[in-house]
Amino acid sequence: MSAVVLTPVKGRLEGFVPLPFSKSLSNRHLVLGAHTGRPFTITGLSTAQDTLYLVQALKQLGYRHLKAEGDSHTFLPPTDWPKEAQLFAGEGGTTLRFLVPLLAHLPLQTTIDASPSLRKRPILPLLEALRNTGLTVRTGSSLYPLVIEGHPQWSPSRIAVDSSLSSQFLSAFFLAAPHLPVGCVIEERSSHPATPSYAEMTRQLLAAYGWLWEKASSGWHLTQRPASEGMLHFAGEADWSAAVFFWGWAALGEASLVLPLSVASLQPERTLLLQEPLWQVRLTFLAQGLLIESPGRAVEPFELDLAEWPDAAPVLAVLAAFASGTSHLRGLHTLPHKESHRLQALASELARLGARVEWTAETLSIHPVSKLPQAPVTLDSHGDHRIAMALSIVATRSPVPISITGAECVLKSFPHYWHLLRDLGVSLTFVS
Repeated sequence: MSAVVLTPVKGRLEGFVPLPFSKSLSNRHLVLGAHTGRPFTITGLSTAQDTLYLVQALKQLGYRHLKAEGDSHTFLPPTDWPKEAQLFAGEGGTTLRFLVPLLAHLPLQTTIDASPSLRKRPILPLLEALRNTGLTVRTGSSLYPLVIEGHPQWSPSRIAVDSSLSSQFLSAFFLAAPHLPVGCVIEERSSHPATPSYAEMTRQLLAAYGWLWEKASSGWHLTQRPASEGMLHFAGEADWSAAVFFWGWAALGEASLVLPLSVASLQPERTLLLQEPLWQVRLTFLAQGLLIESPGRAVEPFELDLAEWPDAAPVLAVLAAFASGTSHLRGLHTLPHKESHRLQALASELARLGARVEWTAETLSIHPVSKLPQAPVTLDSHGDHRIAMALSIVATRSPVPISITGAECVLKSFPHYWHLLRDLGVSLTFVS
């Protein structure tokens, strides 16, 4: 597919929403397990493109991937490591950034490359942090491909990293805990690290398995390791960041949807969705998950700081485009460094609908649509999965069909998104 065309949605969306497993958790499980150097099992592994590239990378490093009945995946480390490996991270930010410290302590030379869009995203602070620990990291004339000379004795007692552009830099070193000594300190060089909620999710995940990072004035200290070193078993869970899109469908239209979400989840978007609702969206936890209900009333203008949940900005911007007044979003300084420049992308596409968007380096002000489009509208995904899925919600308010180009980009995080919408009653067609 290259585009999807959605007709105006009439009536209520109802049913069970089989959300994908969280790729964010899956990638953390994969890399943490690999850092232990022991066999590990994941039940509930994401099928997102980013995760598939990470699984492929582990296999190229020599890991055996065994699939059992159901959704159980076992990974066995190699008995003999290859002398060298060539990896490709695709478009995955976590795929690339989490892999790099893992490669630091493997006994081989690894060359790693990325897609054109991922090549544009920040990576230098992570590489600089590794070089400052004594690791050899070579870069090409255009930075990529990266060449990492791993060393089995790599186990620094101090790491300094600037995570102002991405919390994944800090998370990548948290995940290296199985190979770091107790007492190791990670110094955060930025006074304004990006998206602390995601780094905190990583820290809590590690704590659940026995590696404890504690905050002190000098940085993050590794104060505890697990008492035993047996085989690890990780359990995936439904993706709260994917749930944001269906919350958006409910906020703009009529809906009664059940999502298989855990109230005890560590995922940051849980906090966003469960806070005092700004719109007429009713949330009820049932035995089978979270029930989202809405009568599809008008959206009041709003103001939100999304520093902890920047990935929700595309959905909220679309809601704001159909609000009854001007809305303001802030805390968005990481959005220019995503799969697209999301601030520019949102301003461009919402303008096609008749909204007016003003943006700065970290804010969006959305003046809503004053007159709905009267002819079919073509919107551009900008190759960004979250932009594409957010724009689909426009079908709840548009009186005319909308076409979204580059629709296949949802493979990055939510491969069955379009087919799921169709199962819920949204009328859509694919155009090649």
